Amino acid sequence: MLLKNVFYKELVANAARILTVLVIILPITELFKLLDQAASGHIPTVTLFTFMLYGTLASFPMILNIASFLAIVITMNRYSKDHELAIWLASGISPFKWLRLTAWFVAPLAITCGMCSMLITPWAVRQSNQYANFLTKQAAPMALSQGLFKESRDSKEVYYIEKYSIENGYAHGLFLQYTDESNTSYNINAAEGRITNHEGMLGLTLYNGTRNQLSNFESSNILTMKFATFTATLRQAYDPERDKLQLNSQSYSTLDLIKRYDEAHNRGELSWRVSIMIMTFVMGLIAVPLSMQTSRVQGSLVFIFPPIIYGVYQNIIMTVNAQINDDKLYSAFWTMPVHVLLIAFAIGLTYYKSKPNGYFRSKNK
Repeated sequence: MLLKNVFYKELVANAARILTVLVIILPITELFKLLDQAASGHIPTVTLFTFMLYGTLASFPMILNIASFLAIVITMNRYSKDHELAIWLASGISPFKWLRLTAWFVAPLAITCGMCSMLITPWAVRQSNQYANFLTKQAAPMALSQGLFKESRDSKEVYYIEKYSIENGYAHGLFLQYTDESNTSYNINAAEGRITNHEGMLGLTLYNGTRNQLSNFESSNILTMKFATFTATLRQAYDPERDKLQLNSQSYSTLDLIKRYDEAHNRGELSWRVSIMIMTFVMGLIAVPLSMQTSRVQGSLVFIFPPIIYGVYQNIIMTVNAQINDDKLYSAFWTMPVHVLLIAFAIGLTYYKSKPNGYFRSKNK
């Protein structure tokens, strides 16, 4: 009981510290990615925090995976360096006892990681894409660039400004073509006008121009009207039903992935969501024998083997998932042999660590 309490207490403390650091680092990384898009004008700067939050939530399973693995490595390595591990082993505590205690510790983390990958990650990706689609629809269908024709996304409006002044919003040589709700087309021309920007809503005011109704264009019967002032709003309305986002495999719910199992990319996404949960458990087991030091030869190896094994394991899983996505493997469970092999490796290495030889046979016994 004493061993269990002390071991779990240190594991929780180390995992909390590492998780805190990673949760701080990841949003900053996401922010730098978004700053490039904001600088190019693809997303407004006021939305950076929202996209950063969604990106962090989507990556949380991987953060939890890394935090649990590093916590076990650091804890076991500290026990070895301070010779506490040697004392416990001399007291009759088998390395399999440490493996069993670690399994009970990492199992809830693996379940939590699985719940996040199954529920939170697809929700965050879906909300991020939906928000990006909303911003695209809400953005003005024209940029304030003089001498260029600009067309709206639905091809119902065309705008042209010959000259434009940023300071006072004065515009010269304006052209506007639009289609109303009854599918009647209009051309509007004006020698001068003014552009206003109120909370992201661009307004175009034309002075002393003409409006041509093009409903009877084929019969050459064009209705022309002159006006002193004409105001148009360049903000495009967003309709959730009309502009419903087309989901992809990453934003599908897990239940939808199961329903669409016949499609290769859906099988690959389902395989990854299950794999990230199993990887959290398996890497926790592997970290125990890799971090145990029973001879001086292993002092440097403990800092080399765990990252190498983790990187190789993750890349193998990603390679298998890529094969599933390309429809070269016809089951989402092709990653299971890799997980089973790594569990067998953890058990076998733990058995070997119970021998008084360390990683390799050494004269320093």
